[in-house]
Amino acid sequence: MSKLPVVVTGATGLIGTHLTKLLKSKGYEVILVTRKNGLDVCNAETLKGLPPFSALFHLAAYTYVPDSYTKTAEFFNTNITGTVNTLELCKRNKAKFIYAGSYVYGQPQYLPVDEKHPTVLWNPYASSKIICEQLCQSYSKEFGIQSTSLRIFNVYGEGQNSTFLISKIIDGIKKGKLELETSTPKRDFVNVADIADAFVRAAESDKEGFNAYNVGSGKSYSVAEIVDMVKQILGSNLTVHYNNTVRPTEVPDVVCNYSKIKEELGWTPQISFMDGLRMLCEESLSGAELKK
Repeated sequence: MSKLPVVVTGATGLIGTHLTKLLKSKGYEVILVTRKNGLDVCNAETLKGLPPFSALFHLAAYTYVPDSYTKTAEFFNTNITGTVNTLELCKRNKAKFIYAGSYVYGQPQYLPVDEKHPTVLWNPYASSKIICEQLCQSYSKEFGIQSTSLRIFNVYGEGQNSTFLISKIIDGIKKGKLELETSTPKRDFVNVADIADAFVRAAESDKEGFNAYNVGSGKSYSVAEIVDMVKQILGSNLTVHYNNTVRPTEVPDVVCNYSKIKEELGWTPQISFMDGLRMLCEESLSGAELKK
């Protein structure tokens, strides 16, 4: 990439924090776009003073799916307006645009899911991501913006709060009490450090036009399997309670086919799920407390 700075929106979030650290370790000058810095992606006026840059990583968005049902208008307005405003910045700077996409395939018609699988407007959050991808395609077609969407499956890793499944499991087992909705759904989890690497590779790519890539591990684990793995790491015999609540839009199993990003960008996940869980447990407890 150019020696010009790069921009990261949503820089204080889970992925943004890891991405910023990785970019700086690689020698990039990073401009952080956060409301704390007085820079709001939904207010274009606050962005006018940004210096020239070579690439923009757009991570700022509402991502909590339940909120997409209860605060739908705010959800769509934030995600779509923020994407339009940042695409406009890239248009003016002739900069690359790297978008934090998501799983957009609904109930999978086949596994593992590749990028050729139909996208589905299966909840307001996924719908907002699909609309934003269409905006990326439009700016690429009409204005020559090199844009990439990383369709991230299930992120986990250091710094994730306890409202998310894996952090909740570790926290509950550590405290000796854990109740979960159901044990059966399976998900493909990818470590946040590997996701940060995918973002950097996308920015450093010379591929023109719009490109979408799945980012996942290629394996899925059920809730019960994750519980057992964490119990093994922590040396716990805790009995976990399930209330057998099944969400209406529940997807029973998701597995990512990441062959496209492997072939075109040379990316593969480097952190195995078990190693990632162990690192999180080590973050939560001292090494002496872990089962050898």
